[in-house]
Amino acid sequence: MTNANQPETRGKGGVNGDSQGTLLVAVDFSKDSREAVLWASREAEHLGCGLMILHVVHDPASSPGFYRHVEVDWLRPMADLAREMMDVFLRETRAAHPSLTALATAEAKLVTGLPASRIVEVAKSINAPLIVIGSRGRTGLTHILLGSVAERVVQLAPMPVVVVKGHEEGNGTVH
Repeated sequence: MTNANQPETRGKGGVNGDSQGTLLVAVDFSKDSREAVLWASREAEHLGCGLMILHVVHDPASSPGFYRHVEVDWLRPMADLAREMMDVFLRETRAAHPSLTALATAEAKLVTGLPASRIVEVAKSINAPLIVIGSRGRTGLTHILLGSVAERVVQLAPMPVVVVKGHEEGNGTVH
């Protein structure tokens, strides 16, 4: 797993036959992001692309303590806790879907910062032809107050963005 504040420059642009590229899927370890990973894995296999699974370490005001589940965690850096959460997330997802080759060989990456802008920055740095992200589908006042990382990524990204809204395991809906 890569852990850096600066994204590495890798990958090739485009998803056509002459340039495979690396799809980027952003995760927050939720069920919706698991659905996004599964969708992106299938798409990467279909297109013959690589897959990068990205988590942006950020303790948002809307979810303080996201990385701190037990009292002893308060003494550990968020990046260390996020790395452990990523490891568990990937181990469980890979174990549940062993037939997905792109998932088995995906690169995992952690970066710090504001999620939407960092997702787009990493996607640009690897020339990702596509960003995949899960969405909880908040509406009403919660959406107005908290915004949506997926919505902001759609606004900022120069490449296509696929938003996967999870329903049942492995059966997410693409928007």
